[in-house]
Amino acid sequence: MAAGRFVAPLRGLYFFSLNVHSWNFKETYVHVVHNEAAAVILYAQPSDRSIMQSQSVMLALAPGDHVWVRLFKRERENAVYSDDVDTYITFSGHLIKPEDD
Repeated sequence: MAAGRFVAPLRGLYFFSLNVHSWNFKETYVHVVHNEAAAVILYAQPSDRSIMQSQSVMLALAPGDHVWVRLFKRERENAVYSDDVDTYITFSGHLIKPEDD
């Protein structure tokens, strides 16, 4: 957790979930990244109100594979809502099925 990335301890099928609170009048464009490639995108168009967005994915991982979240930089302003009191972005993952050797 200290590195900000999930590191797979075992070979197998993993489930990941991302929840983000979008920011009013801002585009929200976030990648769930497997090693260095975007696995899925969470996207919300600019709106006059903030909303919760979610994205999930199942990935086959090998030991040492990394999964993490990055805010994608675009030409328009891109943001997620956050403050020092509440957590408005969550990222979680767990092993669904280990691969048999």
